[in-house]
Amino acid sequence: EPSTSCCSCCRRRRRIVVLAERPVREMQAQLRLHFRTQDPQGAYKRLYCVSYREGCKSHRIELMKVCASAAEHILCMCSAETDSSSDHEAIRTLLALGALPEAIKADVWAEMHSRESARVVRQILPAAQGIVARHAVHHMLALRALVPSVGFAWLRMSTSNTRSGSKVSQLFLVKAPAALYGYPVKDIYRFFPDAAVCGVKVPSSMGDDANKMKAPSHHLEEGDELVMLSSSQHAAGHCILPETPPDFTTTSSLKAKRRGSNVLMDDGQIRLGPAADGPLTVLVIGCPDDFVDLLEIIDVYAASGSEVHLLSTRSLQWRESCVQTHLSRVGKVDFERISVTHYVGRRRDTTVLERLPLASADCALILSEREGEQEDAVDSDSRNLTIAINLFHVLEELADVIKKNRQNKYLKKCKLVTEIQDPKSQVMLAGNSNVRKVGSFVFTSAHETGVFAIAVACKDVYDLFIKLIDPDPKTNAGSILATPVSKVLMGRNESLSFFDLYRMVSEVCNGSLLGWRRSKEMHPVLNPSNKDVPLDWESQSRDELIILLPPPHQGHVVFEEVPKEDPTEDLIKDPKYAPRLETSRMSSITLARQSPAHSAPTTRKSSKESYALQEEEEDLAPIPGMLKCPTNESESVQASFSLSLPYPQ
Repeated sequence: EPSTSCCSCCRRRRRIVVLAERPVREMQAQLRLHFRTQDPQGAYKRLYCVSYREGCKSHRIELMKVCASAAEHILCMCSAETDSSSDHEAIRTLLALGALPEAIKADVWAEMHSRESARVVRQILPAAQGIVARHAVHHMLALRALVPSVGFAWLRMSTSNTRSGSKVSQLFLVKAPAALYGYPVKDIYRFFPDAAVCGVKVPSSMGDDANKMKAPSHHLEEGDELVMLSSSQHAAGHCILPETPPDFTTTSSLKAKRRGSNVLMDDGQIRLGPAADGPLTVLVIGCPDDFVDLLEIIDVYAASGSEVHLLSTRSLQWRESCVQTHLSRVGKVDFERISVTHYVGRRRDTTVLERLPLASADCALILSEREGEQEDAVDSDSRNLTIAINLFHVLEELADVIKKNRQNKYLKKCKLVTEIQDPKSQVMLAGNSNVRKVGSFVFTSAHETGVFAIAVACKDVYDLFIKLIDPDPKTNAGSILATPVSKVLMGRNESLSFFDLYRMVSEVCNGSLLGWRRSKEMHPVLNPSNKDVPLDWESQSRDELIILLPPPHQGHVVFEEVPKEDPTEDLIKDPKYAPRLETSRMSSITLARQSPAHSAPTTRKSSKESYALQEEEEDLAPIPGMLKCPTNESESVQASFSLSLPYPQ
């Protein structure tokens, strides 16, 4: 945007300066081409806020020429082809910034490929922070193949690209409205028509628990920040304030009993959906420099006995050396749940692809592998597209055998996921449905930039984002998982709105509903519109709900019949909340819509009680995030012990 200043000289000042070892005209042309393809309506015309300078970003003199000391934000982006040289280049730039005559007052963000290199960033320059976006994107790649709905949700949350026509869904922090003080977190979902309520963030000053999520039973108070999934900051803060005090006595006649989580399985697997049940056969075609990091992530999400078949042109000696070096850094001797079988050959050759166990494969990952020093991203993308098309046709020829082998599998065909890097490849795929039907394509460079942008926009959101996607129990803030809708409907067919399903998910597993994937739709939907409009749901369908489950230490819930209690008495006695509870009013969203879904809690009250009795008689399969309710004292001790099982490192 232009600067609103008093003179024409000030108006000509630019707000963004790009310093790179490339010709200025080339940088201008590429940026304009990118914005033309992103927004054909002419967004590139607004690029007058950007200026360009050719020079080395790791030279102190060049940084002084662009007034780096006066900048508000400094972004050090990777430009080298290999991970090691890229991190080395970023560290050189940080040293040059630290050597400037004037101290750096800006927030400095350095893109790193290695987590080991990211640790030294703050020691070199205290104002800097290393962002390892590639590790987060590896999680998305693995989940897109192993648990497709969850992987799609993470990809949608990490980018603002709306070319596909779907609505943007990202995490935002919003201060809790004063009118909601005293409400439990799990009861405020109806007041936000344009966002999905994820929870309340623990303040940054709370040490190890900083930027995690508070329990859903937490009552809102002054200073709380809500974590919202929405299309924009404005939409996330759109709240229809209540008009009457919260009636806790009529929300449910069931009382929660806390118990452990089975997201962490007995063998150490992090199970995020039924697609990852049982041993899996995973094909990995391509061997980038950081392929071991992806194998370690697959080892986290796959069950014991799973097999990974790795095909690449790189030598076995180089691969074994990379595996042993990486595992030794994390204190491991071998992978815990997966076994890796190596293949050497040309990946585009169909005769080589046929050597892989295609008939039993659950998913296939085609990764970008540079086969020459002068190769660029377009060359790698061209090869990956060729491999994907060839593999798709080979799988089509084996369709009858695959269908027979997968009769008892959750996914009825092999999930094919291909990595794409260059924006021009993304433009081509957007307009070519024949290629898109081959499988799913993940534009890793765009998502790495998206993760980097999240960090620059709001550090607290970035920290929460990383803690949600990282299964490490020391930093875990919860888990996003997919579960069949039958686990919530419990054998019933009903017409339910998003708000109704949110309430039921909260009651069943203490989680927050983020969206769903209907079996008749191609992609999942996060933060759907018209949240009060009821939709038809069948218990026997293959529809999935996408849920944010709280951390294991907060427990997940089942319900049993107990006498009703009135928790508002303690709140009314508290002078902090009493005035607000007396003056708050009934939600206008109910009055505005008058949808049948809004009367569902009262019209289905008797049926809910009968379903509770039915749950006592039947041994229902647990939802991901719940263990079977203990029936005696010994089982209760065993269930509580499951909380102490360690996550895989």
